Amino acid sequence: MINGKQKLAAAVFALLSTAALARPAAADETLRYDWKLRGLLSWVAGVKFPTSGTGILQTSPRGANVDSQLRVHAGGKDYIEYRSSMDASRRTLASVNGYSFGSKTERKEAVYDYDANVVRVADRDSGQAVEMKTRPLAVEDARDVLTTITFLREHAASIRGPLTTDVYSDGKPYRVTIKPEGMKSATWQGRQVPARVFHVVAAPGAQKKFPGLTVWLSEDAQHLPLRIMLEQQYASIDLTLRGV
Repeated sequence: MINGKQKLAAAVFALLSTAALARPAAADETLRYDWKLRGLLSWVAGVKFPTSGTGILQTSPRGANVDSQLRVHAGGKDYIEYRSSMDASRRTLASVNGYSFGSKTERKEAVYDYDANVVRVADRDSGQAVEMKTRPLAVEDARDVLTTITFLREHAASIRGPLTTDVYSDGKPYRVTIKPEGMKSATWQGRQVPARVFHVVAAPGAQKKFPGLTVWLSEDAQHLPLRIMLEQQYASIDLTLRGV
């Protein structure tokens, strides 16, 4: 059952999404990052897990839809990957989360069926065994990490106060609050520039705790993600933009 607050949040996002339809079509874009592992594991995980490397965030229009991919490289064949296909309102149509470290790999593929109100998830492990799951789709407009970043870029100047919504990961909804943190500074091309900061955290009382996402967006027409912090339970991947 959707309560009053959920209806209000849905209405706010619907208004913002309608504004997105008036924006120019997304252009091909490739952003290159350096990253470091921060937090508790940054000093104990060096032997088994990478603690730094490079990353690439690519955006490609596909007709009315947009494909986005964030791939974090750590040398050799090790990587962490996010993929998303989104429509003009920036709701997720399909997503992929995966990683490879040494001999261990994992890949979760989710397809969002809005007509049937379900999410279909394929979970692939290192041995390529596939586990299929079908979950109810709790919202009309699902967004994952990449669609949330795209959404924030397109509405950075419009979001003035906290918004409560859902962010999906591995086909599971996490109740979150998007908190605009105002203007701060970020490093870009060797100098400090103003950046609009958004913090995505678990909503108060949420049963499942969203790890967290923080984005620093340039204060210009592009709203480039100058810095992205992908927060995990024991460490965070901190990506800093170094080139376009």
